[in-house]
Amino acid sequence: MNSMVADQQYPTDSRMPEYPRDIRFGELKTSNHLLDDREALQAAWDRDGYWYFKGILDAGVMAEMRAVWMEYLHRHGLIDPDVDENRYNQSGFENKGLKPADLERMLEFNQRNIQTMLTGNPKINATLKRILGDDPFWLPQTEYRANAPGGDPVQGRLIYPHQDGFYSRGLDMKICWVPIDRIDLETGGCAWVEGGHRGPLLHDLENPPSFPIRADSLPRDGWRTAAFEPGDIVIFHLNTPHSGLTNISSDRFRMSFDVRVMEASKNTPFIGHVVEITLQHVTLDHAETGERRTFALGPDTYVRSTDGKRRVGNDILITFVQGELIVVGSDDGTVATLVRASH
Repeated sequence: MNSMVADQQYPTDSRMPEYPRDIRFGELKTSNHLLDDREALQAAWDRDGYWYFKGILDAGVMAEMRAVWMEYLHRHGLIDPDVDENRYNQSGFENKGLKPADLERMLEFNQRNIQTMLTGNPKINATLKRILGDDPFWLPQTEYRANAPGGDPVQGRLIYPHQDGFYSRGLDMKICWVPIDRIDLETGGCAWVEGGHRGPLLHDLENPPSFPIRADSLPRDGWRTAAFEPGDIVIFHLNTPHSGLTNISSDRFRMSFDVRVMEASKNTPFIGHVVEITLQHVTLDHAETGERRTFALGPDTYVRSTDGKRRVGNDILITFVQGELIVVGSDDGTVATLVRASH
């Protein structure tokens, strides 16, 4: 097993390393000037393992998405009702039915399919087609953030460094990270190791079930981030090491969103509802066409839910329920990755 998308529930049951505090952050390279030059875009991708486009996503779409985040924070009493700025009112979380950790998942947004505001919008899809050189195929694997302010600036800034490719064999996808509001280094956001996609894979195979990257394997240099604005997007390689950053601001929520995309002409995964799952195979009905297919499970199949942890043996049988939507990455009929669709 040489690869596994780290669902950022930040697993805690492996022996989690204490990551270094002396990380130095440089600036991401922008790629706007490379648009419509496929050769130059590919060269930048091969060199850096990411593209960073500033202000390229439709402003109207991003304003609509920001309004959804703000409604959520208003509804939970974390921003005052008459305030449209991203300003925490310091009211705390007691008696709100919400914990700070809930803002790192925002599962309600998955249930409401908020991602379709972006993935189903013709203006956004036209922009992605221009970037990818192909129609975008969106995967239903989405993560939402409104991380609370007030982190300890003395502690290390890295939350859970990882390489998504380690958790997702057979899924030749790119990850899109999208700021919903202004995010500076204090607010946190995300940081990437430039060029780190060229190898090696850093995850510790001796530390199941989450296989976190060892602290002594983690680069200290080469980390890149930026001061992000709505309309920006970072698209990065599966194997580019990256990490969310702690929010050490005093009163701003880190409002961001990430989703997976592939070129439609590639080997796109089968996305369907579970009919049957055994230790030997899984049978699904395609989510759109209803086509029924059965895929074999092998010893190298990476089965996981929304936390990155590998399921083995009988745990596989209780990971998914009948009718649940899941994603199958497969090259030859044998599953490489089997993962819950909604993160």
